[in-house]
Amino acid sequence: MRTIYKMTLEASKRLGAVALGICVQWGLADVALAQQGGQGNTTIFGGAQMTFFGNYNFNTGGGGAQPGVILTERASGNFGILNFAPSATTATNASDAGYVDGYVRKYGSGQFIFPVGDNTHLGQFAASADGTMGAYFFADPGTATTSNLFTGGNYTALPSGGPFATSSFEAKLNAVSTVEYWDIDGANATPLTLTWDAASAIGSLTGNELNKLTIAGWNGSQWIAIPSKVDTTSILGGNSDLTAGSITTTAALAPDTYTAYTFATLIAPLPVTLVRFNAAKEGQTSRLHWATTEETNSDRFEIERSGNGKQWSKIGSVASNGESRITREYYFMDTTPLRGQNLYRLRMVDKDETFAYSGIRNVTFAELATVSPYPNPVSDRFHIKDFQQIKQVVLHNASGTKVFGSQRMTSEGIDVTRLQPGLYTLTIALFDGTISTHKVAVTR
Repeated sequence: MRTIYKMTLEASKRLGAVALGICVQWGLADVALAQQGGQGNTTIFGGAQMTFFGNYNFNTGGGGAQPGVILTERASGNFGILNFAPSATTATNASDAGYVDGYVRKYGSGQFIFPVGDNTHLGQFAASADGTMGAYFFADPGTATTSNLFTGGNYTALPSGGPFATSSFEAKLNAVSTVEYWDIDGANATPLTLTWDAASAIGSLTGNELNKLTIAGWNGSQWIAIPSKVDTTSILGGNSDLTAGSITTTAALAPDTYTAYTFATLIAPLPVTLVRFNAAKEGQTSRLHWATTEETNSDRFEIERSGNGKQWSKIGSVASNGESRITREYYFMDTTPLRGQNLYRLRMVDKDETFAYSGIRNVTFAELATVSPYPNPVSDRFHIKDFQQIKQVVLHNASGTKVFGSQRMTSEGIDVTRLQPGLYTLTIALFDGTISTHKVAVTR
């Protein structure tokens, strides 16, 4: 099969290249044979364009100043552009040694993988809308400076509007890539796909948690998270992982919406939406109650307690419902609370063991009263410290017979002169519900 393009040709000695100015008018009668493959050494200067009407193959080998590379001017407002016509649907065998160092534009609809790169590094992206154009920058967006192969120096910050501070991002984001970025332009809405390789350092960016990866766009003042999903199978082939893969926006957008695009990491979402968490005293126990309205991949709630807010210990666990979009109620009873302050929090654990903490709730129990009888052994009368906190006392002999009982206690204590010598059991109930037993020896 033969493919055709219409072009004007100007010989140039710079970089041993060919400058190609293109008049893109589909269906012209005067045509020339289209290039099917090349070994680079092609330059498209500012304001010029070159168009492939057929699929292009980046051939290996070749010599010259820029083997394997098609170079275009990157300066804002003076782009050199390599066009792919609607009939050109693929560019194959792009690599770190063969790519377009600059801007590529695709006419016609349908997903197209843009074979762009920079500084001997391939950084492809994909889009589907007619007229989408873009370039890759293997540079920190915070400086937005890359090499200018036309002059041997560096460009000023590119594209227009740069640099793009990687420390400025919305609250949904935790970090933004300092490795690379893309300038993608177009008025027609399209899904966007970015690709990465080992040099992208996605593991470092996400803390080795690929599920936190997202595409971010620069809105003029900060990076914004764009709803995205890691492609299970990369558009370049193979499964997406931390060393290579692709990620695609979940909805189409006009590329002109943002000035630049790169990778970012999301703040870990809570595994559950917690709408209520309360803790209250019930007798001598703490009753914890919480409710959720949404659970996603949730595994369990671990209950942690602290007496000082510094050292925490796990005192229980409650299984979650896993997946839910309705209100779910949960309860937990701490039957052995600490005397004094009891601080409680929930550790909400996902199935992949990621977790988040709830707020802290406090339940306070009075310090234990000193209710031991004294003297003991006793021959005439014994007393009990903190008698004001006593609600009831009962005394039983060794056979279990009740020999004394009172609903009140005074500083005068309890007279045992009428009791037979022996061992007695004293039961003390406090107003806070605490009950304790003590052995009392009566002697003569």
